[in-house]
Amino acid sequence: MPTLRTAPPWEPVRVATADGPGGETLLGVVDGRRDADDPTFVVAQGFLAFVEPFEMQRFQLIASVLRARLVVVETPGAGFGASRLLPGERPALLRGDFTVPARRMLRAATEVIGSDGPAAARGVLGYSLGASFAAAMAAVSGTAQTGPLLRTVVLVEPVAIRRWSAVALMAAVRCENRLVQPYLDETAMVPGAVRPLEARPGEELVTRRRGDLLLLANALRSARLSQDLATAAREQGPGTRRLVVIRGEQSTLSPRQAVHGLMTAAERHGFRTRLLNVPGPHAFWHSLPAVGSATLRLGTALGVSPS
Repeated sequence: MPTLRTAPPWEPVRVATADGPGGETLLGVVDGRRDADDPTFVVAQGFLAFVEPFEMQRFQLIASVLRARLVVVETPGAGFGASRLLPGERPALLRGDFTVPARRMLRAATEVIGSDGPAAARGVLGYSLGASFAAAMAAVSGTAQTGPLLRTVVLVEPVAIRRWSAVALMAAVRCENRLVQPYLDETAMVPGAVRPLEARPGEELVTRRRGDLLLLANALRSARLSQDLATAAREQGPGTRRLVVIRGEQSTLSPRQAVHGLMTAAERHGFRTRLLNVPGPHAFWHSLPAVGSATLRLGTALGVSPS
């Protein structure tokens, strides 16, 4: 498996996606392609994950293994970009609808990607909260503003696949948070690995809007993800839709039965599906070795020749 020392570098890009304060979107771009036909994935992050070195080292590794370009879009509301949820996006999220902010995030990615490369090589990947944005981006893709259809959807540990009470969701989050440290320790053992943001004094976020963060977290309680996949399916031709779901075998935030329900619904809507069960809980995503192993399996599922 490639090491961090051989992974391609990343660069930050700022895109104005709306007029006025809060309309800036920060993206992190890492290009591991070897050929023009190698894939590009738009990436949506998990809750309280930002475009910064600790998070981006994961995507450098993924880009290297998949020989892909990854365009990581920071979620509005908190981060190193001067971003916030806009007035039209907040009521949508109150309904559990991620498509309105997802449209703006995808427009920002399209500004970076441009029109080079075959449209069939475009995909989207999201973890946890980002899985909801990934499905929503697939649903709104294929317009002049959002760019070509996103034909491949990769969901890692999707959460909004069952209805959650506030109490149940908070309990599952607390359970998973207790399991994070061993996976951070695995990353710390990787030569050249960057420490988490909270362990790097002096690095301050540009924005951290509590109201926006509460809206984003609360939106996960609605099981809207499957509906967005159904919308994406209607916009794409037969045989072109592909869904891969990566689930931690001990995850409480992405329950086994709910994942199987999602896969069944996606197949009914015409997706070619693949479920990859990997060891560990929701927190496996914080371990570079675990992500590397999962990405090798993802490459096989996608028919991508890993490096």
